[in-house]
Amino acid sequence: MLILAVGIGIVFCIIVFICYSYKQNQRSKYTSEVYKVFKGQYGRESVISMGYAQTNAFTEPVTLMLAVSKDDHRVVDAWEVTQEEMENSCRSCEEYIGMDLIKYYKENQERIEKSQMMNQTMGRDSAKKQAFDMALQQILGKLGK
Repeated sequence: MLILAVGIGIVFCIIVFICYSYKQNQRSKYTSEVYKVFKGQYGRESVISMGYAQTNAFTEPVTLMLAVSKDDHRVVDAWEVTQEEMENSCRSCEEYIGMDLIKYYKENQERIEKSQMMNQTMGRDSAKKQAFDMALQQILGKLGK
């Protein structure tokens, strides 16, 4: 009887793993398709980067794509790829459009330094902000800043 229960538990775990892997594979395919479209629209005149974050194992991951002007380092467009209820979706992140990345980076660094000087712990950022910061670091690396 114990062997049967263990066997059923193992089969259940294998099925859950297969379903999770399938879900991740579908999200990966969708994200790469969206990235191709995004790069096709903005790849020539802008610097493109992508950030990814997931705050913990129980929340859905966020992928953020940024297109930044090569001239004035402002965000031309930003897209967010999310997955809710097994449905992949993409939307524009209007809150980032027009943002000066160099200015944002300097202000963010000052905020981090102030909190470290005062020995304050900073609150945990949202997955979207973490993805934005990852994309920002990539862009600054590409621009040589």
